[in-house]
Amino acid sequence: MAVKWAIDKLSSLLAPVRQTPVASSSSSSSSRQGLEDLRMLERTMHRIHATLVDAEEHWNIREESTKLRLKELKELAYGAEDVVEEYEYEVNRSRLEGHDRSTSNFYKSKRKCKRHEDNDEQCSEAGLVPVPNELAVRAKKLVQRFEEMKDYMKYFSISDQDGERRSRIVPDIQSTRDLGHMVAEQSIVGRESDKDTVIKMLMSGHGSNEASQLSVLAIVGMGGLGKTTLAQLVYNDLMVFQSFDVRVWVCVSEHFDPRSLTKKIIVSITKKNIELSELVDLQERLAHEIRRKKCLLVLDDVWNERWDCWETFCKPLSAARQCNILVTTRNVAVARLVQTMPHFAMDHLSPDDSWTLFEKTVTVQGNVIQGNLVDIAKKIVEKCDRLPLAIKTLGSMLRYETNERRWIHVLESEIWDLDKQHDEVLPALELSYKNMPMHLKQCFVSLCLFPKDYSLDETEVIRLWGLLGILQGDEWSNEDEFGSQYYDELVQRSFIQISFGYGIMHDLIHDLACHLSGNEFFRLEGDKSVTIPQNARFVSVIDCYASVQFSVASHSLWAIIVLGEGYSKVTGAEQLFSNCKNLRVLSTSAINLDDALPSYISGMKLLRHLEWKWDAPSGIYPLINLHTFPDIRICRCGRSFNLRELKNLNKIMGRLRINGLGNLSHVQDANEAQLMNKTHLQFLELDFSEVLCRHMPRKLDLNFTPEEVQYENLPYQDMRRPKYFTVPHNQILESLRPHKGLGKLTISGYNCQSYPSWLGDASFSKLTKINIYGTDKVTQQCVPTLGELPFLKKLRIERMSHVEHIGREFCTCIPGNKGFPSLKTLVFGDLPQWSEWSGLDDGDFPCLYTLVIRDCNRLSSFPWERFSSLHELELFGDLPQWSEWSGLDDG
Repeated sequence: MAVKWAIDKLSSLLAPVRQTPVASSSSSSSSRQGLEDLRMLERTMHRIHATLVDAEEHWNIREESTKLRLKELKELAYGAEDVVEEYEYEVNRSRLEGHDRSTSNFYKSKRKCKRHEDNDEQCSEAGLVPVPNELAVRAKKLVQRFEEMKDYMKYFSISDQDGERRSRIVPDIQSTRDLGHMVAEQSIVGRESDKDTVIKMLMSGHGSNEASQLSVLAIVGMGGLGKTTLAQLVYNDLMVFQSFDVRVWVCVSEHFDPRSLTKKIIVSITKKNIELSELVDLQERLAHEIRRKKCLLVLDDVWNERWDCWETFCKPLSAARQCNILVTTRNVAVARLVQTMPHFAMDHLSPDDSWTLFEKTVTVQGNVIQGNLVDIAKKIVEKCDRLPLAIKTLGSMLRYETNERRWIHVLESEIWDLDKQHDEVLPALELSYKNMPMHLKQCFVSLCLFPKDYSLDETEVIRLWGLLGILQGDEWSNEDEFGSQYYDELVQRSFIQISFGYGIMHDLIHDLACHLSGNEFFRLEGDKSVTIPQNARFVSVIDCYASVQFSVASHSLWAIIVLGEGYSKVTGAEQLFSNCKNLRVLSTSAINLDDALPSYISGMKLLRHLEWKWDAPSGIYPLINLHTFPDIRICRCGRSFNLRELKNLNKIMGRLRINGLGNLSHVQDANEAQLMNKTHLQFLELDFSEVLCRHMPRKLDLNFTPEEVQYENLPYQDMRRPKYFTVPHNQILESLRPHKGLGKLTISGYNCQSYPSWLGDASFSKLTKINIYGTDKVTQQCVPTLGELPFLKKLRIERMSHVEHIGREFCTCIPGNKGFPSLKTLVFGDLPQWSEWSGLDDGDFPCLYTLVIRDCNRLSSFPWERFSSLHELELFGDLPQWSEWSGLDDG
């Protein structure tokens, strides 16, 4: 849970309080009280976390009182996390300002108040940052609310006697799970073919003369598909009955205990109670009962994923001449654990069989559904999405029912909202959720942000989980690795089914996710006006053309994410952003929020991920928590993004792209960006090409002569630009030196005859890939020295229109050194003037595997003999000047 992360974060922020107590003489009383309020909040958060963990395990989420308590607990948890992260922001901001105070005033917070300066100075001696009064008040209110909840739970909870009474009225799903092997075959629809297939698989190899055989077949599928029913049909088949000396049916359910299961099997075989209690004695007795016999064992509803338990259980079964085991489970991982042959994946009913089953369930004595009820009935069956349990549940609710309004009520209601005494579907599907580990539960529930029938691309799902921050590991962990593992687990547990390479969710599984969410995850779609609920935290937007309203506390939103490729339009962007001061994620790549965002962006100080269809907006310098950042576009206008705003954004990770560096007018802007402090940046793209400005007004008199004013009557692309002074590219690139942990680098449109000192420096030991794309706007060019990079594996150099010669300087400028020790792939493309490559020594390019030369038509001198490890050579275009290829030895 995220609250656990927040507890750890707050503990680390308050660590100096415990290590270095602040004396009363060096700190104001208000500062001390604010820190005490946070310490109290920390203790309360531990209690909230423990209660939420217990709730997931033991609370009945179908009870109204439970729903209310869970809702309030989650609101407290989110509120506490907001306080923690806002205090962390103040701590980090204060430290950054302290570091910059002597050099620049540009990044000082606008909310810095003079009355806090004394407290800052006093607390900094103890490594502390004063708690803003507003945060201290909120922390205190959260603690008070939790105390109120404790009183409510103490005085208004259901008594023990009520619990016993309720358990008789609404039995637990586990207590009714042991259905036995008897089945009314005449009531089963659409499983004849499945039965024949399973029997054929189960009996394959049966009758072999081998001394002992153990054969295990698993039937796998989501809850409510009828796995138990299919197993019953197989178990009671006449041919199966005649093929075995011993048949045993055992319902396993959640607790796979080898001792109790062994005892159940013995009792089933002997039809007598036994007094044995030790596992070894029970195993000996079972081995005696089945020795040299042919046995069929059905283990219904297995959840166990521990190999040691399964191995222990199977030990006495080797005494049988033949032991065939049929297992039903919802989890592919369980099937893979026990199976000795490929499992049988159970599918939903066909549409025709679904209708037949509904008719059989809802009608009496061969009657048929009549009149207007037929159309309603077909829609109800469609709502059940071919799930037998849902079809039978709704059909039984309408049996003997002739009132059309009742049928319409069933059609229009969520299955979970129907009469609880008839509700078998929710407990059956909820059981799968209950048996999930904690880390998967929120991943599953978050899938309700996708609409029904949506093709779940694994990459898009993992991206969503990463944006929401619900993957395990710290903030710099490999989210793709965790996400792929979680996605596979949901597939194995039948929450996601794979079809044509994409995941799909059964409609009722999707409904379950929505039900469990309780509006915490909220979806905007369609064209109807909608009010975002008060407790919504994560909002998705997909194919939406709606007007959005907000309840009182909509400012509590944590994420707004646009999904899919379609265009969406939300009316009320200003109201949306004005209520989002606690936003962590804003992904608006396909929504019309671009005009409103710049006015509100600076106030979203907790924002971690910003994905915007336009380039980075100005005013983002306070957002020191940003991890994901949109492309930067530098234009020749007053509204252009200023690179100085990157200075304190040192949490940026992954990829950063800066376009329009050729438009930069002050090298100090590049210096102030301080890319060398972006320690988590992996991929940097620097494009020096001049870009058009989308903010350029139609009429602009800045620096224009009277003769140039006529540009305003020309088409946009023909506008005459104002006089503008730019910085040489080599000065800009020198100032944009990245951190030594950079992994990939791309430089495009570079227009200069020299390169900065850092490019190619051997200290960039993590750099594995470089792309350099030149320009045709210069008369002389050269390639940089890159051979001293120790782990460079891929290098691409293209569009260098005026390079004529590549010499020793390409590999190294240090005598005796060897160039490109790790390079495996080298690509040259579009070097039309390149005629000679020389200066290579023995030992250069020792790992080069692939060499590609494309459109280098004047190349005539080439050091082939130096590439001892070359396996692939690709030549594209004409080489009219190439007159000789020599120096190749035998072999």
